[in-house]
Amino acid sequence: MATAFKGLSGAWIQAAGTIVAAIADTPSEAITEAQTDSLGLWGNVLQATGNGLMADSNEPGSLNQAGNAIQAGGNTIIVGALVLPINEDLEQNLTIKGNLVQAVGGSVCFNEDLKEDVSIAALYGLSGDFLQVVGNSIQALAAILDFEIDGHEELVNAVGSWIQATGAVLSALSETKSLQDQPPLEADSLNPIKSNQTNKA
Repeated sequence: MATAFKGLSGAWIQAAGTIVAAIADTPSEAITEAQTDSLGLWGNVLQATGNGLMADSNEPGSLNQAGNAIQAGGNTIIVGALVLPINEDLEQNLTIKGNLVQAVGGSVCFNEDLKEDVSIAALYGLSGDFLQVVGNSIQALAAILDFEIDGHEELVNAVGSWIQATGAVLSALSETKSLQDQPPLEADSLNPIKSNQTNKA
């Protein structure tokens, strides 16, 4: 059960991070540039933390573990781009790579989702990972457009961020539903308090 709750916590931490990052990526006169940078940084830190927790809770050697670890790596690349003293072009390049790495990780998880039995939780997970792949790809495209066109890339990036956030929330709901659907006997056996009470009886 501890492993299951670790995965659940990681999923919601990652979802929270995508929402924070999406707020940062949404053009707004109410938020200063410094606040936007801070939100973007912490959003990706939360995503990396959440993906790391999920990878640690996945079955060792599984595609889900690999996919979540890859996504955490993508977030770490973006964090580096935001905190390191580098020029703007290199920051953009790292951001593009970070988003593409996240998309690759999401694709790996999506491939694993296709093997799951049909259920509401599996549907949430499949949809969530797919949307995250799409969202990350759009964000990478927006960063490329910033190099080439310098036009509506902010709007494109915001759309990608919110698509990713929607996918992350669906993935977190999938984790929640999976935990709720566990048989009561299995859940009790994994609960150390109830297990000890049963043994004493």
